[in-house]
Amino acid sequence: MPGPVPMPPQAVPMPGPAASGTAGEPAKGGRNKKTLLIVVIVALLVLAVAGGVAAFLTYRAELWGGKSLPDVASLAAGTNGTDGTDGGKAGGKTSAKQSKKSAVTAKAVTEALKDKGLKTKTVTEFSGEQSGTFLGYQGLKEGQRVKAGSTVTVRESAGPGVPKGTVGKKATDVVKTFNGMGVPVHYKQVVISQDSKTPEGQVGVTWPTPGTGLSDDDKDDGIYIGVTHKGDGIPVDILGQDKNTALNALQAQGYDVDLEPHFSSKQYVGKISGSYPAPGSTLEKGDSVTLYYGVDASSTKDLLSKTTGSGDYAMKVVNNDATPMIGMYCKTTVTDTSKDCITLEEADGPYGADSVGGGFMQIKERPADNDYDTLGLNNWSQDVGGVMLSNQGYPGAKDSDLPMANHLLMGKTGAFELYAGMGLPNCGSTVSQFDFGSYCDNGTYRTYDLSSGASPQGNTGLTFRMKDFLVYVPVGTDLKSIEDSGYFDKSALAAANKQKAVDTSRPFIVMRDSSLYDETEVGIKADSAWIDPFVPGNVNGKNPLEPVKPAPSDATVYYLVEQNGDLDWDSLPDAKVSGVKDSSGSSGSSEGKSGSGKMDKVLAEAMKAAAADDYGHSGGAGAWGESLAIHADGTFEGSLSDMDAGITGDGYPNGSETRSDYTGRFKSAVKNADGTYTLQCDASAFKIDGTVGSSHIEDGVKVTISKPVAMDPCGKFTLYPKGYDTSKLSDQQRMWAGGGDVASRYATLPGPALYNNGSDPDEQRTFYSGMFGN
Repeated sequence: MPGPVPMPPQAVPMPGPAASGTAGEPAKGGRNKKTLLIVVIVALLVLAVAGGVAAFLTYRAELWGGKSLPDVASLAAGTNGTDGTDGGKAGGKTSAKQSKKSAVTAKAVTEALKDKGLKTKTVTEFSGEQSGTFLGYQGLKEGQRVKAGSTVTVRESAGPGVPKGTVGKKATDVVKTFNGMGVPVHYKQVVISQDSKTPEGQVGVTWPTPGTGLSDDDKDDGIYIGVTHKGDGIPVDILGQDKNTALNALQAQGYDVDLEPHFSSKQYVGKISGSYPAPGSTLEKGDSVTLYYGVDASSTKDLLSKTTGSGDYAMKVVNNDATPMIGMYCKTTVTDTSKDCITLEEADGPYGADSVGGGFMQIKERPADNDYDTLGLNNWSQDVGGVMLSNQGYPGAKDSDLPMANHLLMGKTGAFELYAGMGLPNCGSTVSQFDFGSYCDNGTYRTYDLSSGASPQGNTGLTFRMKDFLVYVPVGTDLKSIEDSGYFDKSALAAANKQKAVDTSRPFIVMRDSSLYDETEVGIKADSAWIDPFVPGNVNGKNPLEPVKPAPSDATVYYLVEQNGDLDWDSLPDAKVSGVKDSSGSSGSSEGKSGSGKMDKVLAEAMKAAAADDYGHSGGAGAWGESLAIHADGTFEGSLSDMDAGITGDGYPNGSETRSDYTGRFKSAVKNADGTYTLQCDASAFKIDGTVGSSHIEDGVKVTISKPVAMDPCGKFTLYPKGYDTSKLSDQQRMWAGGGDVASRYATLPGPALYNNGSDPDEQRTFYSGMFGN
């Protein structure tokens, strides 16, 4: 049975001062005090619980106690990540969620952090994740609480590439990094000498160069890791060696070696700064090698000028020599070589290689449209006066009166300009003299027959256009004098001065950015003076050149890359490196850059249709011709020979020959609706035997190495399969089969034909197979 239910306490008046009990008895009202205490305690407990709940809620709301870092799961779900959950792993590792299509971008994370009042810093890392993807926090976990107002570093993917610091590490130590790049990775042996201090098994060189990301076009080819191995060839660690020591060592191995000067970083001045073939290449006895040794601004005048004439008529003139500048130049941060790098290479100029002003250049990534549009050191000139650098021999004449007076090359700073167009006007997209056999008809380029005696009256529609303009700055250049002279735009210079200073211990290029100008084209009248405001000149002693933008800073210039990984990677033996995953491109591949050893189905189909060893390219007259063989695996080799027995000289009584022996491969194909294929030539695998522009005597013949005619540039080609209707070919294409119009002899192609889409539209260079000798 339940006990008695206690009655509630009765209200009793509080005792006054006189109310006191006798000894040993409780005072009146003592029971009421105890009850009151209980009530107070209960009230305090209620308040404490309420306060705890409030504290919890305000903590969770991040009103105190710091801010929680957003996690991928909450951001992907559209929340701001304030629930405090740990939705990811420690910084330095990638959450599995990030490989999904719903992967969160680093930009979204930084916005979420800013919404919380946190400061942010973003660092990019190469990875197998798509560029821009959030990789995690640096040193922190998702969901972790941080102090309000603190700075959080966000890791952002730059896509696949080669991290800085890769070269010099053991190959086994980089395997884990590259296994996660999500592209094929190939490990190849690169040569070091028998007495090299560099250990075997070390990363000696990479492609792309460390700190550089892969372009979208190169992702199928993947990454190349050069692993050091003792053998015969050009040591990968030859950079920095004494030039004569390196020369003697290679000659002792039986190689034909030349030394050439090249602008270099400060550490390589007077030492080896590069080679062709590239350092790390394997060689066979008798192979030709060019060693480049470093020079600085003190050599500019010697390299880019020469003396012509003699006696009282001796004069110093421009010497357009591409050798000291050829190579790759990149921005400080490179995530895509196609956007962040340029490559300077030799190109034909309008004067011819052996004449004053020969040896021009072009940017490989966007070849010149014609010989007048190549990069040179001077404006167009029909006589030597236009390229003179000194008025020596002419008493009373001033150097300031020369057409070259306002070019940097004429000054004492050591810098110089390389610019396209030679100060000539445009007619539409065509750059020309518009003098002999051509004219501009309201913006349309036209030609006429000189022998007819009838020439058009003037030109209409001519314009000057802003073209590629490069300021080349070797080590040791007096850059301050150039900046103080007003050469660079004032606002651009002020902006550059707020950025990190340029590294003057490396050669660099300032490339004019046309997007920074309001006016990039000006019209000219047919009878006006041809003064191009976009290139240096001399107009009554003044320079018409618009001040250059941008001004040099570490963020704006392109630095020379002296070890750029430009090897013939496919020819190098595989390197065995433990831990390499086949799925990411193991060292077992020997069939090109795909890493899988298998060819794309469309490319395989196209190469089966293209395979032939009797391609020819000829105009049907003269002692020249170009031959080509294409193989089913996509590789090709060809040869050009242009013999002129009438050009003789001291040491070559049997004439002169222009020669180009080359190899390469096609890396992709697209099948077109008409049955043709569009092929992509792999520019990185295209190699010419020898140094373009160099000459040597062979059996009494002067042999000059050149680029091929029909296979240059190595870009896009159209493959016409056997049986293709010849009437569908253009008139220009038909003339390159030798012996006249191919359509007059064949209704359909007896063999495949290959057309270079990048060739001169007035020539449309085409190879034909199956018809030569018929």
